[in-house]
Amino acid sequence: MANATIVTTHGYAVASGRLLGATPSQAEPKYMAIGIGTSTAEVSDTAEFAELTTALWTGYARGAAAGTQTTTTTTDDTGQWVDTFTAPASGGPWAVTECSLHDAVGAAPQTTLSTAISSTGTTTAVVASATGFPGSGTYEIQMLTEVMLVTAGQGTTSWTVTRGANGSTALASIPSSTPVMGGQTTAGGACFIHASFGVITLSPNDSLQLTVQAVAS
Repeated sequence: MANATIVTTHGYAVASGRLLGATPSQAEPKYMAIGIGTSTAEVSDTAEFAELTTALWTGYARGAAAGTQTTTTTTDDTGQWVDTFTAPASGGPWAVTECSLHDAVGAAPQTTLSTAISSTGTTTAVVASATGFPGSGTYEIQMLTEVMLVTAGQGTTSWTVTRGANGSTALASIPSSTPVMGGQTTAGGACFIHASFGVITLSPNDSLQLTVQAVAS
């Protein structure tokens, strides 16, 4: 995995919504998530690769990061968000490899792929569970670096998908058991910034402070 900090395609929409006072008003993308995915962040990302869950991390929740303006080159040209995550007293270790900022506090819905995808032409995604995913309407999901748009089968475990959505590249193969993350128009909200980095291993009771910056260029 390479280090990368990316303002995503949806992140630019979040930023313009904040600037223009979009209706309904665009919420501050201050909710920080952490994850254990193994891919490198890309501009097309709609979610983390594998956001931590309460099943893996007792009491895990996205934090409301403290947002401030700071200076990189000219006064107040950088938005900065800081949050601290404290590991539970038991379990682990946890290999944290990614973090992200979202405009919704709820963690993204998550399941796993039940049947491997073996070609870029496959347009059916069979998943272990649809719990937490929308029961109607189109919505984005993420598997590894590929974003897909769910267009049919909502509420079931067999979804019809449009491959290579949101400017991502359709993957030739995706193994079974790959995490499937809910993206745009799911409970996870819009992903503003996605960062990937080398493994930071947390043991019980360890704390991890993360700083994410959006720098004007």
